[in-house]
Amino acid sequence: MEQIYLVLDSNGIPIAQAVLESPANADVMQLRILQGSADTVTARRDVQLIGMDDRAQARRGLVIRQRGDQVVIQPTAALGAEARENLRILTDFESVIYPVTGRWKGCRKVVGKDLSCGGVAFYTEASLIEKEVVELVLPVTDEPLLLKVRMLRSLPSDREMALWAARFVDLILDEEIMIRKSVFSIQVSEKNID
Repeated sequence: MEQIYLVLDSNGIPIAQAVLESPANADVMQLRILQGSADTVTARRDVQLIGMDDRAQARRGLVIRQRGDQVVIQPTAALGAEARENLRILTDFESVIYPVTGRWKGCRKVVGKDLSCGGVAFYTEASLIEKEVVELVLPVTDEPLLLKVRMLRSLPSDREMALWAARFVDLILDEEIMIRKSVFSIQVSEKNID
């Protein structure tokens, strides 16, 4: 199975999507750029590689050569699992949340602001409290998911609605994979990669 990587610059800004073409345990990583530009990757020199699959360890590395759409990267450090979880993308979706605790009834409209493999931030007029758990319909995956999220904190909002940061809870592996796939595909869409 192909190992797909998101290539980020040293500041964590996505610049390309690539597939690993060398053995996973090789001293250097040979990647073929699928989206984005090999020239852009080479120009950054110091990059981060975050694999879509759990088997693909996140790494920092230096670009040592390029030929066409192929780049060779010398890994310099392993990055922890938090590198994938902290990969946050701006996204704009409309959806709804449902109560879990019974503190309120019905559904409330939300507008997505950003999404990561570990959580989501959204605007809402609903009266929420920290640590409250609600169910969120996440419409940006291949098929919409109904996910439990725990409200972490209210954030400064640039709209008339409140902005909340929330963390996914009780995810099963299939849901994690669908969220990760969605984060990667949104991040590397043509509008996000130069």
